[in-house]
Amino acid sequence: MDNIRFGAFVAQLRKEQGLTQKGLADRLNVTDKAVSKWETGKGFPDVKLLEPLAQALGISLVELIRGEKDPRDSLTAAEAEAVVSQAMDQSQRITARRYLKLLRWLLTSIAAICAVGPLTQLALALELFFTGSKLFATGTSHMGHIGGVDGPTSIFVSSAPLPTWLSIGLPTLLLVLCIILAFRVWKLERKLK
Repeated sequence: MDNIRFGAFVAQLRKEQGLTQKGLADRLNVTDKAVSKWETGKGFPDVKLLEPLAQALGISLVELIRGEKDPRDSLTAAEAEAVVSQAMDQSQRITARRYLKLLRWLLTSIAAICAVGPLTQLALALELFFTGSKLFATGTSHMGHIGGVDGPTSIFVSSAPLPTWLSIGLPTLLLVLCIILAFRVWKLERKLK
């Protein structure tokens, strides 16, 4: 099923009925933006909405899914099954694309966070090199006391440098992995169109 053909058919029928996008959306309890996406071919209605949409447009479900009016009064069982199967396939592809897009954005975000870690470590290493400071290179520890109602509480704070493979290597490896996975997910998204 072609989204653009389907959308043009819905727009034509909506206009024949004298409905605005908002009017059709109100009948279906969806937003006018959803109707606009259907009509421009950028989206497809959920399978649950196909029957109410067909009723609102004054046509049969089969005609709606085919994207054309059918002069015949009925269909064979095989034709009806093929049309319903086609609609279910379309809905599943759209749902899968949504989840893949969400996964791609999640992987991209993780990759961005991983890119910041090694860059921060590199900036810190350069600062230490140029200033000659050994504060973070050797690790430090401090002992302090704070007072409270119940008496003094001791706090011990220690900072030791992380090994290079852990502070730079692991985030870099995760960055590369996320980029590869995000690219593969993007290719899957494109395949489902």
